[in-house]
Amino acid sequence: YAIVRAIADAVPVMSNGYSVGSDGKPRLVRRTDVNMGLAVDVAKAAGGRTLVVPVLRSAQSLTFSEFLSSYDDLIRKVKQNKLQVDAFQGAPVTLTNHGTIGTVKSVPRLMPGQGVIVGVGAIDYPAEFQGADERALGDLGISKVVTVTSTYDHRFIQCAESGLFLKRVHELLLCE
Repeated sequence: YAIVRAIADAVPVMSNGYSVGSDGKPRLVRRTDVNMGLAVDVAKAAGGRTLVVPVLRSAQSLTFSEFLSSYDDLIRKVKQNKLQVDAFQGAPVTLTNHGTIGTVKSVPRLMPGQGVIVGVGAIDYPAEFQGADERALGDLGISKVVTVTSTYDHRFIQCAESGLFLKRVHELLLCE
């Protein structure tokens, strides 16, 4: 929800996209809605894994409660294999949570038409403190952290805009 709010309220350019017209010329695709893809890892029956990215549409128009309900509903439908092809199309913004498998950082790759992929790492103590006694961590004031990254299309999103976006996500996560 913080990602959606940061884009909708502070850095709407993050929801745009880039395409090539039939004439071969580049086009900036301006969007008013924040359609956010949710990268979901799915176990296959034969033991393999696949990644699907269903889209939460017009997420900027949802309250937190509506967002959470829509998010949960979308994930449930993925797990039950109840989504049609159109549910996986049109995500200029994607959230990938590689932290669920313990990864702290990654650099996800943009797909055609996307403006940004936000990667969320594991919530854990910094690596240099992971083997420390929890009482000592408390005495030192060391807490768990999470790394949030932004891989963006530099053709229309500037570094400062990505930085402002991450700053706003940070502020929202701290309830500012």
